[in-house]
Amino acid sequence: MKSVKLYGGLELKTELPFPDLPIEEMLAPDQIILPLSDRPGIFCRPLVERGETVFKGEKIAEDPTRKMLPVHSSVSGQVTDIKPYRYAEGGNTLSIFIESDGQDNYRPELEPIEDFANAEPVALIKAIREAGVKIIPFETLPEAERKGTKVTPVKHFVINGIGRGFAGTISRRLVVEKAPELVEAARLIQHIFHPHKIYLILNQEHEDAIEAAKGAGLDSEVEILALDVFYPLGHPHLLFKTLFNKEIPCPGGKAFDYGVVFSNVDTAIHALEAVKAGKPLIERYVTVFGGGITSPKNLKVRLGTPLKELIQMCGGFQGNPGRLVLGNPLDGMAQFALDRPVLKDTRWLWVQTEEEVVKESYRACINCGDCIEVCPVGLMPNFLSKFCEFGKFEEAAKQYDLFTCIDCGLCAYVCPARRPIVHLINYGRRELSLKETENGNA
Repeated sequence: MKSVKLYGGLELKTELPFPDLPIEEMLAPDQIILPLSDRPGIFCRPLVERGETVFKGEKIAEDPTRKMLPVHSSVSGQVTDIKPYRYAEGGNTLSIFIESDGQDNYRPELEPIEDFANAEPVALIKAIREAGVKIIPFETLPEAERKGTKVTPVKHFVINGIGRGFAGTISRRLVVEKAPELVEAARLIQHIFHPHKIYLILNQEHEDAIEAAKGAGLDSEVEILALDVFYPLGHPHLLFKTLFNKEIPCPGGKAFDYGVVFSNVDTAIHALEAVKAGKPLIERYVTVFGGGITSPKNLKVRLGTPLKELIQMCGGFQGNPGRLVLGNPLDGMAQFALDRPVLKDTRWLWVQTEEEVVKESYRACINCGDCIEVCPVGLMPNFLSKFCEFGKFEEAAKQYDLFTCIDCGLCAYVCPARRPIVHLINYGRRELSLKETENGNA
């Protein structure tokens, strides 16, 4: 492990997860939980009621403002409840609980467009949006683009095959197994957006992914860039700087402001499925790994599946479970319940044994500067965490760029005082966001 001076960041060579494990498909769970919000102040309205029967693939909630993508049921069965549900990220979120009938009766509401090369781009982007696939940042677009009645211009489209930048990710496995689908996905992207160039970003050490991509002819559709990867290079701000030698202004700046779209490998595949098969986003590819799991696996999982089902699929806990983290070891969020569901942004489940968990209490900041040295966006995490710890949220935002943080977790990783820096920063941002929402509603 060494610091990357140019950007901040760390070179983490640990292989996480196990790249040779093929993706296994999980059966439908007995019950799913589908939240109706993915960020403060924006949520979908239920389209179903308690006791109602739903089909697999049926749209069960949508946002009238179209800032959040619609939610579809990943199983067929009965809606048993619609109520707030508590998440580790903070706050309650209205969620739909569905009990599976075990039949998996599928009735998609979207019409397949198999010959997409002769279809109108507007029809294609509308189909992708209605499928709940975030191929572009719909929530930031003008109303016409959010509705899918107009295609926004795109200069460069970047398919991220390195995740956040760990040596191994689910993206790597998808490239190895689904390179032919990525070829078609690239053609779909080209037909919709007509970008000047499509890039596929891979880790230069992942020879299996590079060979699979070239073997499928993907290099004739996109420009494959094999980079020397460090963590968190896969974040759009850092990848944008690497590709185009420009910086995105923070806070508030987005790559999309410059006509650049960043999409993960799985998102590109889901977009293709939405068009060619009329299939909404009802599944995620998730890696389950760590010293506290018996058999690490790469899984294809229904949205809303409780985490306990994933644990059982992987042979249960190994030893005494200590901590369950959604996300990679640096930017993930520890969970307090095994019924926490798989969501649209779930890609990692990391399980630690009790012996692996550091249990010492965090201490006061010693101002060593280690967190400043590794911060990839040039912040002062030591001051940010202290201001948020004592409720000085507005000062943290104005004086130390609170909303510029990209949640990479490196500051907490290197902190000798064991301070939960990222959690404190997220606490401050959430409190400010809730305050703004309350003021807006008032």
